[in-house]
Amino acid sequence: MEAELDKSATEHRDANFSGMTLQFLSLGERQIDYGINLSSSTILGNVFLADTVINGNLNMENTAISGSFFLGRGKIMGNLNLHNAAVGQNINLVGLNITGDLILSEAKVFGFVSLAKAVVLGNVDCKKIEIKDFTMSDLTVRGDLYLKSAQVNGSFDISEAIISGMISLENALIRKNLVAQNIMLKDNIFLKNSIIKEGTIFGGLAAEKIIR
Repeated sequence: MEAELDKSATEHRDANFSGMTLQFLSLGERQIDYGINLSSSTILGNVFLADTVINGNLNMENTAISGSFFLGRGKIMGNLNLHNAAVGQNINLVGLNITGDLILSEAKVFGFVSLAKAVVLGNVDCKKIEIKDFTMSDLTVRGDLYLKSAQVNGSFDISEAIISGMISLENALIRKNLVAQNIMLKDNIFLKNSIIKEGTIFGGLAAEKIIR
């Protein structure tokens, strides 16, 4: 992995790990010169990218991660693409700054997904995402979606999502639309103190599940 990262920097291109199998991925507190392509790869453990700066896109489309995915407090100078990814435990993007789009459409996650205090300058696409409870022994982590105190400069779309827990948008700022059509939500969606500049679209969601 280190050899490919060094070679990609020398050749001024994204590091390519597409289709590979990795035991784990740990690049915390690093500055990556270009993007990283992990599309269709398999990661048998956890992904740990805390405080990492990636000067390009992070492509994890169709990637299978057996453990958890942590990319807190870092920065991606491009898009974070987790379309159709499978994540065995939580996705934690607390405090992450993304200059492009966050794509989680059709991803399948066991455990919570957190964008608390994250800043996304583009759109957040969670269409058809599945977030389910994670259970191990006597421990159950609810399948919640957190955007508490997050800022999304584009739209946030969770149409046709399946969520085993709740959605928290408390104190969040969405500069365009919140689209939540035909979602399956076990608990409630919390909008207290949120600001959604261009309005909300809640087709198919029972009114009592929307807590303002």
